[in-house]
Amino acid sequence: MSSSLFLALLLILISASQGCAAVQEKEHDLIQKSCAIIVGYEECVAILRSDPRSIKATKVKQLAYIILDLCIENATETLGEIPKLQEKYSKHDQIEEALRWCVTAYESAIKDYFRKAVDQLGTKSYREAQYSAHIGGALGTSCEQEFYFQAPAISPLWPRNHNLAVLGLVAEGIVSLLRLNESPL
Repeated sequence: MSSSLFLALLLILISASQGCAAVQEKEHDLIQKSCAIIVGYEECVAILRSDPRSIKATKVKQLAYIILDLCIENATETLGEIPKLQEKYSKHDQIEEALRWCVTAYESAIKDYFRKAVDQLGTKSYREAQYSAHIGGALGTSCEQEFYFQAPAISPLWPRNHNLAVLGLVAEGIVSLLRLNESPL
């Protein structure tokens, strides 16, 4: 291989790697800048970085769609786990009652709040989308409270309820940035 060809290939590789680093830095900056403005910085960064779509996000609105998708995914997975828990705790009336209440809460979180927030983003109804994200996440906390009232010693959904509450908080924060529409983010 001639030295000029080798040098040309080396320059192309260096240029390409610098371009990749710039893309990663831009993604890194968008997530960090967005999360720095809202409550729960570490959780926000970790959650958004856990989804490969955020690497390609160039606007806060894209991050808002991603976090709302994660909320819907979490709530849907939890809803799928509840029947197994109902079977496991079928002889515990208070836990069974709390689980029934949580089914309603998670169905509402998905249909009435997180999916609605996605639709509201599409129509630029950011205040409404922020509110919907807030209530959707709060339903995870409400489910957890139901266990506290019904069966204080056992909450088989605690990690999932906590995750939904955190996801909802991050979603509310990211969507709130869109209300600052003229933001340089």
